Amino acid sequence: MYPYKTLLIFFLYTLASVIPAASAEESGFSWPISCVPGIDCAGTHFRIGYPDVDGTGLSFACSKPGYLGHQGTDIVVSSVEQGVRALAAADGVVRWTKDGLFDHCPSDTEHDCDEENKSELTSGRDKGATLGFNAGNFVVVEHLLDNTKYLTLYAHLRKGTATVTPGQKIVRGQHLGDVASSGNSQIPHLHFGVYKAEGAMYRPIDPWKGSCNTSSEGLWASIIPYHSDDLLMAHPARTQANDSEVYLQTIQRSLPKKLYN
Repeated sequence: MYPYKTLLIFFLYTLASVIPAASAEESGFSWPISCVPGIDCAGTHFRIGYPDVDGTGLSFACSKPGYLGHQGTDIVVSSVEQGVRALAAADGVVRWTKDGLFDHCPSDTEHDCDEENKSELTSGRDKGATLGFNAGNFVVVEHLLDNTKYLTLYAHLRKGTATVTPGQKIVRGQHLGDVASSGNSQIPHLHFGVYKAEGAMYRPIDPWKGSCNTSSEGLWASIIPYHSDDLLMAHPARTQANDSEVYLQTIQRSLPKKLYN
């Protein structure tokens, strides 16, 4: 068993059985940010880090994922000040939020950026759940799609931009907060995670349709407005030689230490 699965069992422990489901009329998830990397996002740094929830080292299309055991889709943008919005991927109900943390990580002086911090989800129990990594400022939304409960996570948001509160009903495309670099992050990006209810817990799944995705048959509501032949990066500014290195540093920093063991 991969170590990240142990973290997952702790993450959202028994929550699937204690929260009511929120409905969504349209099946599937919509693109969760307000611009498309390499097309209409301003700046020079654009990357997609794909999930590898089974820990095989392969993305949904049998190419490179974000990193081994990557549990979400990392959508990298150029700057905190760019003002890219995180958008609700479907109708639902907000279950957890975190705001107020430093949002220009990494920093050697800001404790909010420390990798050791694990974002907690309070559940009214003596021992709360944890996301297993430092998500910084985040929003978690619960949905019901095709009679199945899901959670979506929007992590590393900008301080003071959260527009929703726990218990609030929201609609597809609603502004949740702005993309930034809070928590265990080295460059501004949105970590978009999808979790499916299975019995008394939620497990991470890959929303991208492909032959190497064994966790789902694809969960996007329509054709995603991003395509890349190498399934890793778009290069609107190919003259910038260190782009790949910057991205690799980002995804490696986002990997919980326990996963390296």
